[in-house]
Amino acid sequence: MKDTPTIRTLAKMAGVSNATVSLALRNHPRIRPEVRERIQQIAVEAGYKTDALVANLLAQLRTKKTLTYQSTLGLLTTWENPAFHKATQTFLEWIAGCQERASSLGYGLDQFSLVEPPVSPERLVKILNTRNIRGLLVIGSDLGDVIRPELDPLWEYSAAIVMGVRPIHPQLSFTSNDQFDTALRAVDEVLQLGYERPGLCIHPEVDNWVERRFSGGFYACQNTLPRVNCVPKFEFDRDAEERFRAWVKRSQPDVIITLHTEILGWIKAMGLKVPQDIGLVHLDKTPDMEWAGMQQNNTHIGRAAVDMLIGQLHRNEFGIPPFQKGLFIMSTWVPGPTVRKHDKPKPKSLTKTRRSSG
Repeated sequence: MKDTPTIRTLAKMAGVSNATVSLALRNHPRIRPEVRERIQQIAVEAGYKTDALVANLLAQLRTKKTLTYQSTLGLLTTWENPAFHKATQTFLEWIAGCQERASSLGYGLDQFSLVEPPVSPERLVKILNTRNIRGLLVIGSDLGDVIRPELDPLWEYSAAIVMGVRPIHPQLSFTSNDQFDTALRAVDEVLQLGYERPGLCIHPEVDNWVERRFSGGFYACQNTLPRVNCVPKFEFDRDAEERFRAWVKRSQPDVIITLHTEILGWIKAMGLKVPQDIGLVHLDKTPDMEWAGMQQNNTHIGRAAVDMLIGQLHRNEFGIPPFQKGLFIMSTWVPGPTVRKHDKPKPKSLTKTRRSSG
């Protein structure tokens, strides 16, 4: 069996002193960047693995500082389109929640992407080993509920939590918004405002990714309405403006609940005014969005993911778990200019009744 490389081994391979290797692996500014990179490259290829806790303890003792740092977690983006991931507010809020929570608990957070720069799963495993990163926070895949099979070697080595969507493969534990409750609550809120014919406009692929929890919550609340007020769901697509116009004219929703901001332009192109003629509600309202809607509390999804991951690390739970665990975060209703109050008797609130009886 090949011996595990040590700092002394790396020093001989690099032709430098033990102290130089030690400083280079800690990114110390005393070591020139080109020397640091060469030594770190040698360490990765040799399979060197640091003990982050021991190294930090020694550093703290040398500087006589209070020990606060625990270890480093990894945040992995598996999306093939990094521009989409960087421009999506929901993802940015997940990451911000992870960073805030990890820092408050004494953990570092290193971010990794498979595409920018390109890194193979095998190479990533070596990098994680070298940095002794055993815990991974994973942003859900652009394949929906499937994370790329070529990443399977990562899960054998790591404890991992997925954010956003419950993964079917591999069946890792996850944190997510409670999309069922989000849609149900959105319908209930507009009914309280006096709307009578809410309609759901959602891309079927997005709804399928979350196991139809958006449509399930919508229908659960719609089933309390008179049958004549039940509007059929519209399956959104960016090229479906003509079908959308026909759906609005045929079904006559008085408020549309959606994830797709494009329909605001479609509504205006029909000569309809928002909210005077028709209301709009977004199911993932972010602070930059001038809509009424459900704030999914995305930073809390990131914070909860860190808490779950640290718990797994403390219990030495590595690899794919024997059974999947999920933690759902509830949304918050945020009023906005895309809905208005109607002078009609308010129906009984389904969500408030459900919570008070629970």
